[in-house]
Amino acid sequence: MDHRYIDEHSVAERYLDRKLSAEERVAFEAHVVDCQECTDRLMLAEMFHARNGFAQRTPQPFSSLTAVPEQEIPLRARFIAHFRPWQLVVIFAAAALLLLAIPTAYFFWELSQLAAQP
Repeated sequence: MDHRYIDEHSVAERYLDRKLSAEERVAFEAHVVDCQECTDRLMLAEMFHARNGFAQRTPQPFSSLTAVPEQEIPLRARFIAHFRPWQLVVIFAAAALLLLAIPTAYFFWELSQLAAQP
C-alpha cells in the first residue's frame, strides 16, 4: 500500500470507521507499523473525528480486527500488536543495553589479559 492510494481512497478515515475490506485493513496495518507519516495521518483523522462529534471508537483486540489468519499477518505487526508502547520501549532498551554490554565486557577482558602478561 502506498501513500498515493491511502490519500486517494481516504484509507485512514475508512480504517477508523471500520469500512475497509479485510485485505485493505491488513495491508494498511502492516504499512502503518513502519510508516510514521501514516501513523500521524491516522492520529490526525482520529482527532478530527473526535473533535467533530463522531462517536468514540473503542479499539478492538488485534485478533478480531481481521478475518485473515494470523499467520498471514506480517510478523512485525503481530509482534507490536501484542505489547503496549511502554513494554516495547523496555524490550528495545534492554536489547540495546545487552548489545552494548557484551562488546564492552569483552574489551575490558582483553585489556585485563594484556595487562596480566609480563
